[in-house]
Amino acid sequence: MRFSSTISIFFTLLCIFGLNAAYAQEEFIPEQYRVKIDAVDVSDAPKVRISATFLDKRNRPIDPNDIQAAEVYCDGEQLRVTPKLSSFFEGTVPLDIALVLPISQRFSKNEREELKASVAKLIKSKRMENARVAGFFDDGRAINVAPLGEAKEVEKLLNAMNPEGQPSFLYSSIDKAMEEMTDPAKFRSPARRAIILVTDAFDSFTFRSADVQREMNGILKEARAHDIRIYVIVFKPFIRGLLPMFEGLSRKTGATYRYAATPDLIVREVEAAWGEVVAQLQLDFAMPNAREGLGCEYSLILTNKDGLRVESEPYKEVIFGKLAFNWWPLIIAGIVFASLLIIALIVFLLVRRSRKKKAAKQAELEEQLLAERIEKGEACPKCRRTMMPDWKECMFCAREAAEEITAAKAQEREKALQDAEKKGINIKDRLCKDCGRTMMPQWKDCLFCQAGIGTGKDGKKSKAKKGLAPLFGAQEKEDPNKGLRICPNCERPMKAHWEICMYCEAQRELGGAHRSPEPVEQASENLRPCPDCGLAMKAHWDICLYCEADKHRD
Repeated sequence: MRFSSTISIFFTLLCIFGLNAAYAQEEFIPEQYRVKIDAVDVSDAPKVRISATFLDKRNRPIDPNDIQAAEVYCDGEQLRVTPKLSSFFEGTVPLDIALVLPISQRFSKNEREELKASVAKLIKSKRMENARVAGFFDDGRAINVAPLGEAKEVEKLLNAMNPEGQPSFLYSSIDKAMEEMTDPAKFRSPARRAIILVTDAFDSFTFRSADVQREMNGILKEARAHDIRIYVIVFKPFIRGLLPMFEGLSRKTGATYRYAATPDLIVREVEAAWGEVVAQLQLDFAMPNAREGLGCEYSLILTNKDGLRVESEPYKEVIFGKLAFNWWPLIIAGIVFASLLIIALIVFLLVRRSRKKKAAKQAELEEQLLAERIEKGEACPKCRRTMMPDWKECMFCAREAAEEITAAKAQEREKALQDAEKKGINIKDRLCKDCGRTMMPQWKDCLFCQAGIGTGKDGKKSKAKKGLAPLFGAQEKEDPNKGLRICPNCERPMKAHWEICMYCEAQRELGGAHRSPEPVEQASENLRPCPDCGLAMKAHWDICLYCEADKHRD
């Protein structure tokens, strides 16, 4: 009877363990790909960074290089953005990892050596060169600690571990790991912190459900306060009722939960958890139409190299704060504009230099051709204009000289008229209508026209009036001194072209026909010396009748 009861109890326990193993495999190892959003950072809005995990059927992270496409959705609507996809370790955020691992007699020697070799390979991998690692190993007698630092120190301690008993110090190991990860002296901000916990869900001093719940709540509260993710890998659990608590601890800290039904699966799950920590995905993109106060629930659809599209659950709503001004477009535009300006300036200088050389060469050639034309008499050396073959002198220069003289005389006459007007003398009514010369106030007729020395409106020389002496002949023009004669009235010398005596004729109206011009020294107050000939001029004369007649003989 006693033997049969023992056999029944054995088969009952065997069935229970078999069912537990089958239940664990079906419940905790899903046979499908999964995408999980771990965090959404909008502190640098409108730039957004999504940290996510892409797991395969065996709960292992997908290599970012094997992801063909990434689609981002906001409140169920796809954003027209192409996010930049990279792994977490390729970013600029530092990484701190703590490994809590029991090395007890519950593992066989081969299992221990395989576990130690695999973990050592992970912590000394190339991707961990710039990360900090801490180790907390329970050997059944005490907790051996390798502080947060270089991976080689953890590897050295792990290789030296040998189990000395079966008791487990689970919560003490987690407490020490939390103290090391939250030490202000070793704290780096910002940094991603994670704890990989390998446990059988048993502690030598805490095994009641209420005590375990209290410990879990304390660990969860501290992990959330310091943004520490706890990845849990459970193997050979003593009390299966505690498993949901450990699964809740990993899920609520943003990590993942794994179950190793057999000791040989521990290595695989540790590698998967380690890879998930190191190879977490980062998607960076600019949120279109971002504004302060905007709320959005993000979700992802990732496509692997086989074309399989996997969708994530919506992440909690994220509210945008104050947007940061994006200076990069202005900086890039300024650099592009400055580059184009410099290129345009260089091209302009090269073109202008080429044109200057071409213009200088053309001017030199034209100068040589002009010199040859001047030498041949085909161009004027002064104005450099083309001359006709029968010209003895340049008609352009002669005409311009005549025009300049006429303009100078007109300007001089205009100035004399203005000076007379300033003195109060009205000259406009005293201008001869035929020759345009100024008449004396006492003249009734223009004596210049009577003498034949004026120029009429038609441009021809005025003819003397009838009854006066004949005009100056052609022979007298050639020799002005040949025709000199003496006035029979005043006995003064008359000019060759005078037809009446300009002296006595002008003075006859004043009653002094035979008087000689007074010297300057004996002149009255009404007389003034002529600046040209020095003879005394009457006060009412605007021009000197002595020298003016000589100046205008032609």
